[in-house]
Amino acid sequence: MRPFWRAALSAFIHQETGAGTAFYVLGTMALLVSAAFIVDTSTATGDATQIKRATDAAALAVAHQATINGDEYDPEQIKELAYQYVKNNLGLNNALDNKLTREDVTVTEGRKNNTRKTYTVEASFNTQPSLLKLGARKQAVYSTAEVINRPTEIAMVLPVINGMSARDLAALKRLSKDFAKRMLDSADGKRDNLWISLVPFSQAVNVYDAQDANRIRRWARPGALNPIELSSLFRTGYASLADRRIPDRRANLLCMYSGLGEEENFFWDEPRWRNSGCITAPTCHKTVALAQSLSHGLAPILSLVKPQGLTTSAGWLRIWMVADKGCPNAALLPLTNDLNKVDERVDQFSIRFNVNYAIAMSWAGAALSPNMRGSEGWGDAKLPLDFNVDGSGDGQKVVIMLADTYSDPEGTGGYGQFDTDSYNFNPGQFAGETGSDGSREFAKRRFEDLCTSFRARNIKFYFVGVRPGDPDNYGQNLFDDIATPGLLICTEGDKRMSFIDGRGFGAAEDPLAARLERIASQIETEGGYVRLIE
Repeated sequence: MRPFWRAALSAFIHQETGAGTAFYVLGTMALLVSAAFIVDTSTATGDATQIKRATDAAALAVAHQATINGDEYDPEQIKELAYQYVKNNLGLNNALDNKLTREDVTVTEGRKNNTRKTYTVEASFNTQPSLLKLGARKQAVYSTAEVINRPTEIAMVLPVINGMSARDLAALKRLSKDFAKRMLDSADGKRDNLWISLVPFSQAVNVYDAQDANRIRRWARPGALNPIELSSLFRTGYASLADRRIPDRRANLLCMYSGLGEEENFFWDEPRWRNSGCITAPTCHKTVALAQSLSHGLAPILSLVKPQGLTTSAGWLRIWMVADKGCPNAALLPLTNDLNKVDERVDQFSIRFNVNYAIAMSWAGAALSPNMRGSEGWGDAKLPLDFNVDGSGDGQKVVIMLADTYSDPEGTGGYGQFDTDSYNFNPGQFAGETGSDGSREFAKRRFEDLCTSFRARNIKFYFVGVRPGDPDNYGQNLFDDIATPGLLICTEGDKRMSFIDGRGFGAAEDPLAARLERIASQIETEGGYVRLIE
């Protein structure tokens, strides 16, 4: 059988030689075309994949650079940046590198809302099959990066203190308004996730709010509004220190003090504060004329029988209560993104009395504390937001403190009337030690504790000081001795602490404006991030 089939097959082949050859050739051509198609398709796919990686890198670079540039965004520079990034990320594909031109790369800016921008980088290229020799086809590959701005809360701590000139005050107002405008009213429209609080300070911070008349009663600790030392006053028809006839109440002043004792750290992260009315020190007032000179014209003086428990010189029968000039007339402005409210509050600034940095810092913390949210605090149901303790959350909280720390060599004049709280301590604490080493060390430790508590809650703190001479020459006055060691904890060393050479804000306005601009840019950089979405 085998010889038979072999012979039959041989006869068939010899009989169909032409047809078999044609079949073989056609099959071979089909295989070659398929192989060429696969090769050309793989090449085109590889080109697209390579360009996609390049546009991804370009989109991220463009988004980062546009965020850094802010209002100085230059479309041509950004397009050039995108082109260079695409070119430099094509790897070893020289054919694509040689063909790609600047016109092939475009950058498009978009926006999802006021706080989210998008940047799309598109690269166009021709796919030219190298084996099949078919016509070239235009293709485009694009990548989109999204810039997200974190919710940001800023407390600006601003001195309105004795020793400032009218020029200084005017400069401070301009600087405050310009910074707020820079942050809240940019060319991109009002930020809907950035808020600013103003904390004007002298010896204390005023937290009066005409729309919250019951704040003094709600925030005062039990018994604080009826101290036993003023029993004689309350027997004359005054119900408490909340009475509208009290000089501070008549002047719309509400400066409240709390946590001034050891290890109390101001209780800045709590919604309740101990109220302390302003009573002039009886050891200073021997005449009505002196009391009148200390009334500052803010409100009529209140004369009362010598308070129970106060030791005075023999024969003293009365003392006088006056409005507190150390309490700013411009009250703390809670977080807002309404630029008009900021401008209106800044316009209320006026020069007051001595300076207390620690109390001002504690109220700045309270302006950012979520425990002051709602009716128990500032009255806003949403703000302040929660702390972002570990840095993984969305928001950031920032304190910017301006100060002029100038003093004369004795440390008693100019801006050097540094209040270490010696007379504000709890009754009996450091009795008779005003200005002593013990009370100074205590005040110094309070700055350290306060800044440690800020750092624990991830509050970024910027301190910008003004004083004549070498800005890096620490140890010039009481401020450097008492406040600077603790502030360096707040500012993470010199990272966010700086001084400007100048005597007063008026003389240093231009460098202060430049410093605040850098701080604004830093806040924006740290408050945003970029991600690929396409």
